[in-house]
Amino acid sequence: MKKFPTFLFRVPLMQRSRIVYKASVWFFIMGLLMGCVGSDVKPLAPASVNYPDWFLNPHQPNDRQLYGVGEGQTRDAAIQSALVDLLSQLSIEVAASFETRLSVHQQDFESVERVSEKQIQASVANTEIRNYQVKQIQRLSYDKTVALIAVSRKQLLADIQASFEQALARLKSQQHAQTGDYQLVNYLFYRRHLPQVDALQQQLKVLNALDRGFDDVGARRYLQQFSETALQLKHTLVFELIADAPSQKWVAVIENALSQAGFKAQKTARPGQNAQILLTAQVSESEAYGFKIVRVNLNNRVMSGGQQLGGESWMFKGQALSKEVNATDLALQRVAQKIQDLIETQGLNAFLGLDLVR
Repeated sequence: MKKFPTFLFRVPLMQRSRIVYKASVWFFIMGLLMGCVGSDVKPLAPASVNYPDWFLNPHQPNDRQLYGVGEGQTRDAAIQSALVDLLSQLSIEVAASFETRLSVHQQDFESVERVSEKQIQASVANTEIRNYQVKQIQRLSYDKTVALIAVSRKQLLADIQASFEQALARLKSQQHAQTGDYQLVNYLFYRRHLPQVDALQQQLKVLNALDRGFDDVGARRYLQQFSETALQLKHTLVFELIADAPSQKWVAVIENALSQAGFKAQKTARPGQNAQILLTAQVSESEAYGFKIVRVNLNNRVMSGGQQLGGESWMFKGQALSKEVNATDLALQRVAQKIQDLIETQGLNAFLGLDLVR
């Protein structure tokens, strides 16, 4: 008669329970894996979406109205997309943004007055559409809604023209008030307003597309002259670099950065020149673990007519093997490389603390 193995009975009770438990779990997992191998798992096919005819074949724009269709995950997103589609038909660059606001006012504990204020704006080259009609809105699935909107061409022209004339008058007033005698100050004014000029030029394109007879000669000439003045000021602007003895080593790096940005720089002042970059540095040296370590605190200030317009302070560290010949010079060269890398990655504006280039 074959004897039943008795090794399990020689194991203590607690250890025997663990062995039985682990074996049960192992057989259970193997059973699941074997069952999965034989099963045929099929992914869910996405449900097809039937777009309405008014979306697939939208109304064509005419002399009275413009139409746009759009889709999005929500109602507001679909309307926003339709507004962008409407203005994109004017063959202009599209840059859309919108804002939705909801406010709830509670009068007392018995009645609640809900005031839903939703303002959806389409900004195409800073052009806002405020008066539009939602002709169709349909939710096709949980994450897809389509919309059809219409806008009166006459009303859109009036709204954009009023906004354009107001912005243009404000720019002219600011330019008239800019009476600085210093070239850098004047350049910074024109540079700061160039994005506004670009937006106004785009709005002119919208107005011309809406009304081919729109008289834009005077406004277009003014905006063009504004841009040319900014460019002329930049090309004739010369920075005088004034550096103390420790910071002389990095003047060439900053000269090169200014040159690449389209500016001129020199170490000696010219008559009538009122743009300076003052450089100061504190340099300390130490040795540790066979390395020569140089720490530099570099400060810059951008001045014009005795007024500070910008400036920043930066900390850099360079190191070289102490056994290297001219180890200190090598460490300082690595500091120069780090300054150059900083200007290339973060930009000249960040380095100088001044909005100098676009």
